Formats: sequence, structure tokens, C-alpha cells
Amino acid sequence: MNKFAYNVRNVCSVRELIETSADEFSSNPAFMLKNDEGEIYSVTYSEFMREIKALSTYLCSKGLEYKKVAVIGRNSYEWALSYMAIVCGVGVVVPIDKELKAPEIKNILELSGAEAVIYAKEMKEKIELCEFDGFKMCKTELASAVEEGKKLMENGNESYKNHKVDVYGLGALLYTSGTTGVAKGVMLSQYNIASDVVGTLKTVEVTPADRTLSVLPLHHTYECTLGLCAILYSGACICYASSLLKLLSEFKEYKPTIFMGVPQLLKAFHSGIMKKVSAVKGGKAFISVGKKITTLTNKFNPEVAPKIFKMVHEAFGGKLRIILVGAASVDKDIFLDLEKFGFRVYTGYGLTETAPLCVMHNDRERKADTIGLPLAGDKAKIVNPNSDGIGELAIKGPNVMLGYYNDEEATKAAFDEEGYFLTGDLAKIDPESGHYMIVGRIKNMIVTDNGKKIFPEEIEVLLEKCECIKECMAYGALNDIDETIVAVKIFPNYDELEKVGISKDDPEIEEKMQSFFLEFVKNKVNKNLPGYKAVHKITIRHREFDKTTTQKIKRMSEDNLKDD
Repeated sequence: MNKFAYNVRNVCSVRELIETSADEFSSNPAFMLKNDEGEIYSVTYSEFMREIKALSTYLCSKGLEYKKVAVIGRNSYEWALSYMAIVCGVGVVVPIDKELKAPEIKNILELSGAEAVIYAKEMKEKIELCEFDGFKMCKTELASAVEEGKKLMENGNESYKNHKVDVYGLGALLYTSGTTGVAKGVMLSQYNIASDVVGTLKTVEVTPADRTLSVLPLHHTYECTLGLCAILYSGACICYASSLLKLLSEFKEYKPTIFMGVPQLLKAFHSGIMKKVSAVKGGKAFISVGKKITTLTNKFNPEVAPKIFKMVHEAFGGKLRIILVGAASVDKDIFLDLEKFGFRVYTGYGLTETAPLCVMHNDRERKADTIGLPLAGDKAKIVNPNSDGIGELAIKGPNVMLGYYNDEEATKAAFDEEGYFLTGDLAKIDPESGHYMIVGRIKNMIVTDNGKKIFPEEIEVLLEKCECIKECMAYGALNDIDETIVAVKIFPNYDELEKVGISKDDPEIEEKMQSFFLEFVKNKVNKNLPGYKAVHKITIRHREFDKTTTQKIKRMSEDNLKDD
């Protein structure tokens, strides 16, 4: 097993991070990209650094130095280039979720005080609807902007060289919601982000030989810090997935060694693996025997599992070794299965306010149902634990935000008297490993009339064991006598329902689905829960839940709360 802490270089800013990487890994591919003909080509670290300097020079020539510049669009080299050019040589970057509607984008542009926006071609209509009167540039114009920046530098413009980064000042401004009235701007410094990268890579080894396939949205800190900054810090290579539909084919094309995903993606991967192998004659027995062998050998020889499950590894390009999971907890069975197949699964926990990672598994130890230990440099504690050791998780460290933009009251409320950031998540410590375990979110907690507290997440874990349930949400509802009960909304998996004899074309499908799910809840959910946690109401949805870009269900969304 690898040693616990790796000797990695210390950096204090994103600018220092990319400049030192460009020096150390100059001829290494920083990106592998596809041209319009579908041919793969690479961009080296030295080439990327030259374009960062040129684009920042161009933007400064437009009067944007030390100003806020928004970036919006799908994951791409142009997004990464824009981000790096802004933070390294221009001012403050404001990443915006491309899925937001025009009024929400307009609201963020106004609240942030952004004076420019760099946008993807497909965002043009939304940007026009924003009536934004600052500097606008479509990513299709970036190539010519870079060329103009190079000419400016050749003619003596030294704005990049002379630009001073305030390491501890505002470097990135991220909004957790676009909605008018509730949008909160999280202020991160370049030191916050750089500290998060260094803290992560002290305990998880990433080398220049590694390659990642980026699929999670770059405007989110999880992908931006780990899938962009940490990969570039390590001298490794970034590839961008063109779509979820092409993901498996692009695994085979790019052959990544590292993949960062969310539990929903892992669940889909796991389901696909099990179905594919089980469809082969003797497949189920092969899986069963293979997992027993790898359980015994993984501790001593981690190379055994990839050989036994060669077919599984080839489906992911044949090189995949690390899967990093964030945004929510991973199903224990899926975690253990993937480990037995020979993948190293790391669960990480964090928030935008912690840049984002603050607690994570490491190369020394990984355990299902836990989120690991605080990053190197971070401290964690459980605030006001109850008799079961459950309390609010609080974090302190160099990656914790500066505060909320123009909101002193919210900033003050987010920290305790010792300077710990209050995450809003309930956690406890696993007595066996000492790892932290997330139990639920405080605002999601259901409180019954007799004071019993129920975490909807633990009910959802049981519901998700049913293949016929595609998505679900547990919540508190009132019964006929105004008592609080546990209710669930279920979005069915119609393909799986077909396999149990419930057809979409059946005129009695509603009654049959209700009966099927009631039976499942009775025998597989309620039987595993104390009486006060039992599910008493089931509502079937006919459309997917409204979700965030990291695929978390928006529990308070108006659409999710109303009945079909």
C-alpha cells in the first residue's frame, strides 16, 4: 500500500500551479482533443501556457484587468483556457451553470458585477436575452483573440508578466443558485483552490502518466478543482467527453486512468456491467467466483482483479484504475463490487464553500459507507452530537471560503465561534475506521410529531435497491389527521417493469405499479426500518425529478413537491 502522505510541491495560487507545471512538464500533453473531423490531437503544457498568456493579454487590452469575467458553456478546452487566462492574468472568474435560464444568468451577472462574459456558441441566445452590456466574446472568437494576444506580446505588451495575483483575495466567485433573491455568491481565493489541490494530492497519487475523461460540469468546483486544476498540477492529461451517450465509446478511445463521477453514473456503470456479464453463459457464477478470489487477493496483489475481470476493464478502455466519487454517498454494494472488479473507488465529500474537497478516502484506506478523513491541512469536528454521535459536520482549513459575496450576515452565520465552517450536513464517526460518515442534511430531516428524527437519505438507499425504481425522493407529509408521516415519490424504470410483467401499454398500469411498489416497500423497506421510519405513502411520478447539474434531486423544487 502507498505511503500515507506524498511529497508534493507546495503552491499558493492557481497561477503558480499552472506555471510550475508548464516548466516541469512542458512537452507532456495537457489535453487530448478532437478536431471537427473526429481526429484526436494533443495540446502540450508549454502550448497551453503560451495560450493562457496570450488570451489574458488580449483580455487586459480590452480594459478587463482586475475585473470580474464570467465563463459559461459546456466542458471544453476553450472553457479551461478562459478560466486559466482569467485567474492567472486578468482578474476574478465567475463560472456560471450553462443549464440556468436566461433570467437566472442575468441575475448572476448583475449580482457578481461581472464586466465581461465568455460564452459557448450554443449559449448565444441566452446571453442575448440577458441584455448584458459588458464585453462579450463567443468561444469561436478565442482562437483569433489568442493570436492577437500573441502579437501584442511580441510588440512589447507585458500585462501578463506584470499582473499581480492577490493570493488571499477574491479569485473565483461561484453562485450556488441562480434564482433571484436566494443566489449566494461563494468567494474563493486562489489560495483556497491551490490548498485543496495540494491537500488532495498529498494522500492520493496522481502522476504525469495519468489521464482523465472529464464529464462533470466545469462550472462546479468538484470538476474544476479536481478534474482541471489537480490534473494539471500533476502533469497528467485531460480529455473531454462529448456526451453521456458516447461515454463508453470514448472510454475506449481515450483510455483514461482516472474518472470522476457522481453516484448516479456509478450506478449506471455497475448495472451495465452486471447485465453484460450475466448475459453470458455462466456469467453469474463467474462474477460470484471472481469476486471471492479478488476479495482474497486484492490486499496482496491488486493486479489479479483486472486480469480476472478483463472484459469489464476493457469496456472502460483497459487502463482505468481510480474512480473518484463526489456529490452524494455511493451505494455500499456498488462500492464493494467495483473494488472487487479491480477499480480503486474513492469517496470524497465537500461543498463549494470548501473549494470543494475537505474529507476523502486516501491511498492507504478506503471503506464503503464512509467519506474518509479530513484532507491534509484540514480539521473536522461533529458539532453537538446526540446520543448516537450524530451532529453537524464542521470544517476548518486553508480551503474554506472567504465568505459570501456582499452578505456579511450569511457569512457570519456560516461559521461557529472557533472559525469552523458549518456544513449543514449531519455526520458521525465510524468507530471501526475513524472515518466520517454522512447521515443526512439538516434541512432535509423529517421530524415526527413525537420528536423522532428521520433522514430521508437512509430510506432512499433502501428504495434504490429496486431495479424498477429509477429515481426516488423521501419527504415528510401530513396524513388525514395532520400527523407527520414518511412519504416517497417514485419515478419508475419502465424497462425493468416490463421484465416483471407490467407493460406501459397496460390500461391498468397505474394500479399495477402502485401495488408492486407497495409490496416492495412493505417487504424490503419497512421491514428494515423501525416503525416510526416506515413509509406510509407512495406517489408515482411520470417524469424525472428536477435535478442539479451534479444530479442531486432538488428537494424543494416546486415541480418535485407537487403531485402529478
